[in-house]
Amino acid sequence: MEIPMLTSGESKVYQALTELGESAIGTLIKTAGVSHSKVYDILKRLAKKGLVSTINRGGKQYFSAAPPTRLQELIADEKEQLAEAEEDMKRIIKQLELRRDSAQSESLLHAYEGMKGMKTVLEMVLDHLKEDKEVLIMGTPKDMVASMGGYLKEWQRQRIAKKVLCKLIADVDAESWKDEFWINSKEQGLTITKRSQSISPAYVIITPRSVATIYFSAAILSFLVTHDDIANRYRAFFEQAWENNG
Repeated sequence: MEIPMLTSGESKVYQALTELGESAIGTLIKTAGVSHSKVYDILKRLAKKGLVSTINRGGKQYFSAAPPTRLQELIADEKEQLAEAEEDMKRIIKQLELRRDSAQSESLLHAYEGMKGMKTVLEMVLDHLKEDKEVLIMGTPKDMVASMGGYLKEWQRQRIAKKVLCKLIADVDAESWKDEFWINSKEQGLTITKRSQSISPAYVIITPRSVATIYFSAAILSFLVTHDDIANRYRAFFEQAWENNG
């Protein structure tokens, strides 16, 4: 059996020592089924984890396993290390965000490829959204909605929770969402939708500070431009399209 927190080789050696009790290296290798070239490295790692002890008797080295209860302590040690790492990460993130905010020149363009890159752009857009502001969306590519509908709905839920108004121009072939949260957001005036008479080549999101463009096809390409003037120009274009679609 494989023991959590241990590698396959470590599991074999520890279990072998547990069965053998105190053992010389030759017997241990045969019982554990590991090679002579690897066993000493494995024993060093196990000793570092407090799972193996060594004793010299009569000029010969013997090894023995720590009680199995030590395995539970490994998990506790790992939890403690993770908690410390989490606190360190929070501190580092705060410092990096301060540096980023104080930087004189922020990158105007972020470009990503793939599903994860697309999600990164959408999360960055969500970060830009502030309460009492609005986000404008043009296009609802059918393949994107079919593949990412669950994620897009969760994104919209988070947008609604931030009390951000969304005006959306859906493609002519887009299916209407019947979810309760979506219907409620329309009743609350947080979501306003219209339907275009055409199909958009991309999914475009416009915030007061940025424009995200996502091309969803065989290759998923996502771009985020952070620039007030460019965002204003896209907003004016959207408002014209909004009026043209009744």
